[in-house]
Amino acid sequence: MNITDYHLEFQSLADRSQTNRIIIHHSASEDVSATEIHKWHRAQGWSGIGYHFVIRQYGTIERGRPLDKIGAHAGWEANSDSIGICLTGNFESKEPSREQIAALQKLIVYLEEYYNKKLPLLRHRDVMATACPGEKFPWPLPFVNSQPEDWKQQLIKRALEEKLITSEHDPDEPAPKWFVLAVALNLLDRIK
Repeated sequence: MNITDYHLEFQSLADRSQTNRIIIHHSASEDVSATEIHKWHRAQGWSGIGYHFVIRQYGTIERGRPLDKIGAHAGWEANSDSIGICLTGNFESKEPSREQIAALQKLIVYLEEYYNKKLPLLRHRDVMATACPGEKFPWPLPFVNSQPEDWKQQLIKRALEEKLITSEHDPDEPAPKWFVLAVALNLLDRIK
């Protein structure tokens, strides 16, 4: 995965001691670069861009604030343990592009591998009184299943009872496994 780094200069930044979540934003503007947002935030008296990453209209990922520093994107309490990702565009009036959503998915995978843990995804509106990232931002994200569907849990239970599997399985494994289990259980139902 490529991340464009403009080596932005910041004033004093505080270190982030823990990373427990990702907070998603929109720029509420046209497609703009991380350097442009950096200028906007400096004009507001901030140390620089408050987001750690910016995802452009065509899926380019740009580095904002250094990853190990506290962001300035969702209020002090939320900033202290989160990574801020901003997708450019105004999602009150249009949806993000497919390229942006695909880049967001890659970036989340990268961050979860980097921190070696699942990072809950939140919208800016989930931690502050705001419309961000906009009404047209897809939620839940199409590539995220925060809870396994009940039917998967039922398949696991039945497959264990029928001794088709010998241990619990991750419900988020690829779909072909579920198809094979469903077919096998159907066959067992027919021959009983």
